[in-house]
Amino acid sequence: MTDETEEAPAAPVRVRAPIQDLFASAVHRFGAVWADLVVFSVVALVVATIPVVAVHQGGAGAGQTAVVGRFAYGIAYFAVVAFVMLRGLPEPAPARRVTWTYATAGIIGIVAAMLVLFLGPYAVVPLPLLLFAVPAIAAGDVEPGGAIARSAGLAARNFSRTWLVWLITILFAAPIVVAMALIVYAFASGGTAFLAGLAMAAPIVWPFSALFTRALYGDLTGRAVVAPEDRTM
Repeated sequence: MTDETEEAPAAPVRVRAPIQDLFASAVHRFGAVWADLVVFSVVALVVATIPVVAVHQGGAGAGQTAVVGRFAYGIAYFAVVAFVMLRGLPEPAPARRVTWTYATAGIIGIVAAMLVLFLGPYAVVPLPLLLFAVPAIAAGDVEPGGAIARSAGLAARNFSRTWLVWLITILFAAPIVVAMALIVYAFASGGTAFLAGLAMAAPIVWPFSALFTRALYGDLTGRAVVAPEDRTM
């Protein structure tokens, strides 16, 4: 058999990192760059609170205020995801892609809020389908019009890993929210304490969740979405 007829060697199979390694990566990066992430999260939280307070002060009831809050804070969370993704890219994204990324964050925040509005607590099941839309735009892997389809397809093809990361994120966030609520509980009523706990936990939970999502997206796609100085190894 000649060299021309010999089969080319098979490409090496890419081994995916264990979930615990992705979690450790997110924790490590949060510990290393927490100041920038917390500051941006606080700014996003404050900006998102402005329309909520305005609606409440305008005479809206608790239900209407809660609806506005779902949309405002949903957009704010995905803006944090956009910031984390753009901040960690190996090379700075062009201005056009930065604009698309934050615009996509707004759209995905609205879609996520609508899911929560119509499905209530059951929205935790389909929400992971939206996780990769903003990372895909930030990484330059898809045009804005295809972000949701790519995200849903990637999540569905990697169902177990995606929903496991989502579950870990929820389990990570829950005790932080409870701890913050207990701190405020001594000074406020139950409902107010819970809302205050959510607000106090957001600057910790949001950036960690974004880092975890970034690590998972890079692992699933094999894309270099993390700069060398932003890696754990």
